[in-house]
Amino acid sequence: MKAVVPCLFFVLLGFLSFGQIQVVEDQDISSLMSKFLTKNQLQENVKAWRIQIITTSDRREMQNTQYRFGQDFPSMQMSWKHVPPYYKVTVGAWRDKISCDAFLAQLKRSFPLAIPVVESIPKVEFLN
Repeated sequence: MKAVVPCLFFVLLGFLSFGQIQVVEDQDISSLMSKFLTKNQLQENVKAWRIQIITTSDRREMQNTQYRFGQDFPSMQMSWKHVPPYYKVTVGAWRDKISCDAFLAQLKRSFPLAIPVVESIPKVEFLN
């Protein structure tokens, strides 16, 4: 405890004795950062992870799977698309695979054919 007091004194003295630190950013860096921010704000979609719970050519099987999933996870977002001849049902939206895999492990009990997939997902889906 006795050693802490002198250390704190010297730290405070150091802050008081030195003025403000000024960082001067190179003009090229400022320009690149401005371009990066502008491009990022204009981009509406990002590559992210979803879980595909079924791929089937049978529409009724797809609808039954959607119903079962909706019963088990009513708050989770779900969508389907038809890529002839298959119907694909995907759920969720995760920015990283680790978060996706955590839910996938839980989901595999009810939907053993579920797999993680990368899709272009609108940013607004992450805000909801």
